[in-house]
This record gives sequence, structure tokens and C-alpha cells, in this order.
Amino acid sequence: MTVAFTLVIAIFLLAMLGTVVQAAGLVDDTVNVANEYSRYPLENYQLDFYVDNSWGWLPWNWSDGIGKQVMYGLYAITNFIWTISLYVSNATGYLVQEAYSLDFISATADSIGKNMQTLAGVSANGFSTEGFYVGFLLLLILVLGVYVAYTGLIKRETTKAIHAIMNFVLVFILSASFIAYAPDYIKKINDFSSDISNASLSLGTKIVMPHSDSQGKDSVDLIRDSLFSIQVQQPWLLLQYNSSDIESIGIDRVESLLSTSPDSNNGEDREKIVAEEIEDRSNTNLTITKTINRLGTVFFLFVFNIGISIFVFLLTGIMIFSQVLFIIYAMFLPVSFILSMIPSFDGMSKRAITKLFNTILTRAGITLIITTAFSISTMLYTLSAGYPFFLIAFLQIVTFAGIGRFNEYVFSTE
Repeated sequence: MTVAFTLVIAIFLLAMLGTVVQAAGLVDDTVNVANEYSRYPLENYQLDFYVDNSWGWLPWNWSDGIGKQVMYGLYAITNFIWTISLYVSNATGYLVQEAYSLDFISATADSIGKNMQTLAGVSANGFSTEGFYVGFLLLLILVLGVYVAYTGLIKRETTKAIHAIMNFVLVFILSASFIAYAPDYIKKINDFSSDISNASLSLGTKIVMPHSDSQGKDSVDLIRDSLFSIQVQQPWLLLQYNSSDIESIGIDRVESLLSTSPDSNNGEDREKIVAEEIEDRSNTNLTITKTINRLGTVFFLFVFNIGISIFVFLLTGIMIFSQVLFIIYAMFLPVSFILSMIPSFDGMSKRAITKLFNTILTRAGITLIITTAFSISTMLYTLSAGYPFFLIAFLQIVTFAGIGRFNEYVFSTE
């Protein structure tokens, strides 16, 4: 029931804050040599396969040709699974980047403020003819009058009666003043929240990586580079060269293949490099010999990447949802203000404001925890250099699963 209610509220907010979104491709494939994850187009990380079919037309080679076609079919399955894993990994890194940089509250602050004004019926120009404040004002005054008369005149509790009147006047003036300039106040509150989150991002990176000078967006690039290396670069090296150590393989050798697009010259340029790998360097991973082994390996890598992506999606989803919670609490502030004018409900406005600021601090705390998780992941990845890739994969899953499992425990007050 709670999930359904939250979903309805989210859809309601998206409808009210509606923006036009245009798709720019299935995944982000921006090329930027400044970062490892964007140094080459995503398609350059496809798996390669080559077999010499120059004499396949001869009758006595037909049976071999059928076998080669079967192996090519297995390679196609392998490359298909790898492509899915590649896209999921790229989307994971992009989501992490956007989770840190996305600030749709700033972009929609005017809409949020105006919606608050519409609900309340209050703006900088005064009161409108519609809204909660205008519609319920007479009723609230009537309730207050009855309460004051009963408490002050009948029960002789003058202090309570005066407190109710003071609470009504104070909440009405302060809340109306806040709502009248809600767009500006929402921007300022969100700027405060963003400053805390950015400080948490920088602090989280420095806690685990004290010698890193990366801050702000540089820290996000560092995190995404680490994820890319773990989810794409090392698995690709393992599938292409049977080793995840680029130093032992040869940086120039890897760069030569990666820098060549599969579509360049109808694929002939890349095919030439692959053929040289097989003939001159005896790289059996790129031909029939290791086709079945690569298929088995890619299944393991696919499960590993999906596992990491799920935990990363959950953690970054919490970061994004904290902004949704901020919007929800901000949108319903007028309702809380109105209810707090009623005697005996005077604590509702305080609780509503407390929830709003708790969301700000929670957003900063979640940012700190997730940044720490990525920093620990980077540290473990650095320390595990030279170990089998399976150990690296296991450590990464333990890190993200552990952070996800104990996220609520960290914020627990018990």
C-alpha cells in the first residue's frame, strides 16, 4: 500500500512538474580522451573473432566450413551477451555520474514554488480566490473562536486560549510569507543541500583516498573510471587476451586494437589487426580454439556485472529519490501549515519543516556513504592488482552488497 501511494505521488509530481525529454541514443557514448571510460566509443569494446575461410569453397573443406560456422554462431552468442553486459555497465556508470550531477530541484524550483502557491492560494501579489488558505480561512477562524471561547471562558484556561491565538497568527503570517516567495526559498534551501552534498562528495573521496586531489566533478570521473575498469576494461582484456593485466599484454598492442573502429573500412582494418594477433602473437582467444571457453567466461562476467549494477542502481536510486522526497515534503508544506493553525495540532508545521531538513541531511549522508563505497571499491581494485580477476569481482560485490545491506543500519538512531 505504501509503495503504491508513493508511486501515485511520484507520478502526480512528474505530471505537475512535467518537462520535455528527448532521447539521445540507447546509452551515453560521448568520446572524451580526458577520461578512461570515454576514451574510445563503446562499439570499440566489442569482442573479435577471425577464421581463415579462403579455401572453404573446396569440397574437401566443406565439413570444416560447417564446423567453423557453428563456432561463429557460438561467438555471436558470446558477443551478444557481452554487448548486453557492456550496455548495462555503461548505463551504470552514466547513472552514477548523473546521480551526483542531477539537480532537478533547481531546474524545477519555480514550478515547485508556484504549485505550493496554487495549493495555498497565496502569492507575492496577495491572496487568490482559490486555494487552501482562502477556502479554509473562515473555517479555521470559526474553529479557533470556538476553542478560545470554550477554553478561555468556560474552562478558565486563559493561557491556552492566548497560546492558540498567538499560534494561529504566527503560523499564518510566517507560512503565508514563506509561500508568497516559495520559488526563491526553495532555490536557497536546495543550494544549501547541494553545497552539503558536494562537500560530502569531496570529503568521502579524501577519507579513503587521502592523497587524491580530485574534487567535485573530478571525483565523479574518478569513480566512473574505476567502475569502467572493473566492469568493462578488465573483462574485455580477459576475453580478448586471456589476461586482465594490460602491462603484461602490452599497452601499445591493446591500444592498436581499441583505437580501430569495427566499422572502419567495412571492418577490414580491425580484421587485419585481429588476424595479426592470431598469426603473429598466437592469440587463440580470437579464433576457434577458445570459442567455448570465452562463452563460459562471458556468462560469469555477465552475472558479475549485473550483480554490481543492481547494487549501484539501488544506491544511486536512493540519492535521486531523496530529491523526490524533498519535493514531496515541500509540496505538502501548505497542508501542514494549515493543520498547524488548528488548536492541538500546532506541532505539525514543526514536524513538516523538520522532515524537510532531515531530507536535506539524509541526502548529504547518503552521498557520503555512496562516495565512500565507491572509494573503497577503487582502493580494493588498486590493492588487488596482480590477483585473479575473480578475487577482484568478489571484493567488489562484497563492498557494494555490504554498503547496500547496512545502509539503513548506518542511519539508525538505535
